[in-house]
Amino acid sequence: MTGDVSGGGSTRAGLGRSLFEMALVIVSVLLALTVENWREDREKAALTQSVLGALAQELEANRAAIDEALPYQDRSSEAFRAALERYEASKEFVYPEEARTRGAAVRFSSAAYESAVIAQVLPRIKVDTLLKLSRVYAEQDAYADLLRNYSNATLQVDFADGARYFRLQSNEYAQLAEAERRILPLIEAAGAAVAGELGQARR
Repeated sequence: MTGDVSGGGSTRAGLGRSLFEMALVIVSVLLALTVENWREDREKAALTQSVLGALAQELEANRAAIDEALPYQDRSSEAFRAALERYEASKEFVYPEEARTRGAAVRFSSAAYESAVIAQVLPRIKVDTLLKLSRVYAEQDAYADLLRNYSNATLQVDFADGARYFRLQSNEYAQLAEAERRILPLIEAAGAAVAGELGQARR
């Protein structure tokens, strides 16, 4: 009788020890997972801040490019319109000097946005900021399409048809300027949203 009781106590002690060891293993695994998740979250947060910083710089560079290009676009559109009127009056083909100073269009950068997509950090950005960024880069893509269309049209122009050439160039510069004016406030809104997120993270 005494032996049975002693054996039962030993069994219960062994079972208790096994349960304790099992619980210890489970707690250790959960703790390791928690630490790993915390580390990954910190790394993703740091990556998100880095991407936001790059986006802020890219937006500012694109805004500055528009500020530089717009006066040239406006002058060139007017110059080609004047050249068209001169050509129609005298058939004299004179290329406007105003249009020789630089390229026709803004070369928008999108490297930071593409990096954000590849790094999969966009879901960590606020929805409002993400929507504003999406609008900016969609408009910039449309701008690039507009530029390609005009480039193709220019290549197909018969330069003997001076009126068509001057009209095409005047319209190109005018439409590029219109698109840039449409993009500018979008860039400013997206830039403010990105700056807001960066400011919150630093507080």
